[in-house]
Amino acid sequence: MRKLATIRKVDEIRPIEDADTIELALFGGWQVVVKKAQEIKPGMLVVYCEIDSVFPELRQYEFLRQDKFRLRTKKFRGALSQGIVFNVDEVLTVGNYAEGEDVSGFMGILLYEPPIPAAISGEVVGAYPGSAPKTDEERVQNLAIETFSGMPFFVSEKLDGTSCSVIFDEVGLHVCGRNWEFCETPDQTFWKLVRRYDIEAKLRNYHARTGCYLALQGEVVGYGIQSNLYGLKGQDIFIFNIFDITRQRFLPVAAYRALLDDFGLKGVPVVAENFHKAGFDHARFLEYAQGKSLLNPHAEREGVVFRSIDETRSNQGKLSFKVISNKYLLKHGG
Repeated sequence: MRKLATIRKVDEIRPIEDADTIELALFGGWQVVVKKAQEIKPGMLVVYCEIDSVFPELRQYEFLRQDKFRLRTKKFRGALSQGIVFNVDEVLTVGNYAEGEDVSGFMGILLYEPPIPAAISGEVVGAYPGSAPKTDEERVQNLAIETFSGMPFFVSEKLDGTSCSVIFDEVGLHVCGRNWEFCETPDQTFWKLVRRYDIEAKLRNYHARTGCYLALQGEVVGYGIQSNLYGLKGQDIFIFNIFDITRQRFLPVAAYRALLDDFGLKGVPVVAENFHKAGFDHARFLEYAQGKSLLNPHAEREGVVFRSIDETRSNQGKLSFKVISNKYLLKHGG
């Protein structure tokens, strides 16, 4: 689960040029514009709320109404700001709070979920099945990047669409969005793609051949989805993960790519086959995320996803994280 509001220690305070009343507070890879009157100092514990936090409609958060109570990436006096910072006693009751503690629930903060596009909506079977993990990646700003120094990564483009998981387990076939499983109807986009690519038969044949159940996870993009950044006429799916349900492990990169070829499915566009992060800090990663989309060279890409090439012992076989382009966020209001 993403920690939207956490107790954080301020790493650094930086001045903003030609700004008398505001300054920058830094937390790991994040930076936030704060008021000097808050007297935020390096080393002190504060409440930091990330972008995509949605606040309850309470009087103390009324200043967020113009953004529908959602935190977005913004600029103040030319300085990038992602999130908001409170002194602990401004928003929490008296108590002892530890660094890193998730206080989202105490504050009533929820994660922003984009509205389901009309082409995707339909009759819901139930909640997302528990046999495969939900699609989500940690942001690089929340990671101590020195912990994976020297590890080789496979880098793919993060596409701006809506996530879809096609899960074949002991119960049968499930076609899902991020949180819900959908019934098959003639107009439901996920199901149309499953039938177009004959995915059910491919998953059944794979199970018959290997004894393993699989989940395919991908991004659906195209007409009627988000802003159709790529200018596609129809809709398509690009697979970014294959999860072995039987072994409860993600397939390693080489096996993932080989199986996509075997199934005749498209993977997400490849940015780098073998990336080593030597010399990269958070700022360099964020700079690397910027660029043009490989699906449409006229469109700014949303960002990139890093995935360990070699199988890991933890995280169900892989280490992965996403880096969202700040240029994209500023343009598209994220």
